Amino acid sequence: MTQKQGLISGNTNSNTSTNDDIFRLVFDKIQTGILIVDANSHIIVDANPVAEEITGLLRDRIIGRTCHNFVCPALAGQCPITDMHQDFDRTEGGIINASGERVPILKTVAKASVGGKEYLIESFNDITDRKKAEERRVALIAYMDEAVSRVSKPMELTIANLQNIVDVAKTGVYDAEDLRMQLQIQTNNIRQMVKNLKEISDKVTNDETDIPDAFKDYFSGK
Repeated sequence: MTQKQGLISGNTNSNTSTNDDIFRLVFDKIQTGILIVDANSHIIVDANPVAEEITGLLRDRIIGRTCHNFVCPALAGQCPITDMHQDFDRTEGGIINASGERVPILKTVAKASVGGKEYLIESFNDITDRKKAEERRVALIAYMDEAVSRVSKPMELTIANLQNIVDVAKTGVYDAEDLRMQLQIQTNNIRQMVKNLKEISDKVTNDETDIPDAFKDYFSGK
């Protein structure tokens, strides 16, 4: 078996060959990226099609790489499995694709022995959509905080001012024109608060790209 052939290269024994065929079928069809890594050298000896898809690299370009600084953030000599002696490693990390971009992944690593040789089975999923959803959620919270801050304090002041007007009116001793002016001021304050909210709503309805869809849907009533 050459390095570029991968871990399973075929066998003349019929039973072993059948098992190899089943392994290769599962390996190629499972919807999770899988890398098989030599536990001693940390060199990748096989990769499945989903690993190719996530990395944007053909299998031949993956095999032969070391897992350090590719699918594993750990430095050489600090592998959680072989150096830290953990049996199982499940972490969020990143993988550098063919375009040089970092793709966020959720990775699981476990040891396995094949033919008396130790390997690391690294399985991973692209969690780009999940990360984007988390970022959208943070952005949504920020926009909601802005909406609340634009209204809450002015509303509290308006409520207090209206209560003062009510208290004055209860005494029966007041200047009608002054009371009218005070009410007009509070009316203007409420109009300004409505205007502030409309400005936020307009940002959403104008489809500005930096505003998350969830926030747009909130204001559009979807």
